Amino acid sequence: MTDVVLARRLSAQTRREQILEVAARLFIERGFEAVGMADIAAELRVSRPTIYSYFPSTEMMLESLFEAKLERFPERLSPLLPESGVVPYGALFELLLQEHELLSLLNSGGGPPFRRHRRAFLQAIESRLNLYELPAVRREPHLLPIILNLLTSLAYERISAGTQDEGDLPEVLSRFIVAGIAGTKGT
Repeated sequence: MTDVVLARRLSAQTRREQILEVAARLFIERGFEAVGMADIAAELRVSRPTIYSYFPSTEMMLESLFEAKLERFPERLSPLLPESGVVPYGALFELLLQEHELLSLLNSGGGPPFRRHRRAFLQAIESRLNLYELPAVRREPHLLPIILNLLTSLAYERISAGTQDEGDLPEVLSRFIVAGIAGTKGT
């Protein structure tokens, strides 16, 4: 157990943030399905009713965590999108690598809440990219979800492995994806 101790008179907002911080860490460490309200309360050294006064369930904690993480991602993505119409997939991959907690949360469970949040996350990226994508992707709408799954899966794998130096991987990925998209023009 960590030495996280809550003061008796915290503001509601501070207490809520601490609960979410501990919940996120436990979800990532143990997996969402293995963490209950009692685990979070024990980690914070508070009663379960205290936790329930802020969140009715661990799923609501998860919802709050994802809302906060997903809210900021599209604005971080926007500066990467060029006016030229060619998406810098390598830069998108590098941005995903910076989203350690978000990708770890998205992969900390396998039930319906996670499938829903993974879809929402990928759809948020997809909707932004659809404005800038190459015409081939518009003709072949199944390509973009495949590309995004590839990038997010690879980013999560790299994060999980603790790989720090990506070398030229972002550029290689970008060339690979662009060549693949260009190859669909003839099909």
